[in-house]
Amino acid sequence: MSDTFAVLYGQCSPWPTKEALVQLLKNARLRVSEGRYSVRVEDCSHFVFQHLGGDLSAPSIDADSDDAAVLAQDATLVSHALSAARVKHRFEMYDQNNQLFASLHFDWPENAS
Repeated sequence: MSDTFAVLYGQCSPWPTKEALVQLLKNARLRVSEGRYSVRVEDCSHFVFQHLGGDLSAPSIDADSDDAAVLAQDATLVSHALSAARVKHRFEMYDQNNQLFASLHFDWPENAS
């Protein structure tokens, strides 16, 4: 594993429908692929919205990259797409030492978990 490995965890509130999410990402000129309960952003490092429309667990946003700078750049693209559609969200990015190195949000309360 690279010493710059990084992961992202994210949330939306409320969650858009899978169909609305696909459309807003496409409106931002991002390429997406759809699974039964997921939406993957093909232009971004392993960026996936999971458990959409399923009842097994709450929806989640996960991404990872071997390069923290690339992950931060990709997260910015997706965050801008969500923000343009006025979808309340937050992303937190952690390095290989599980240290928070960046966060992005739109209209997310400061003290919300």
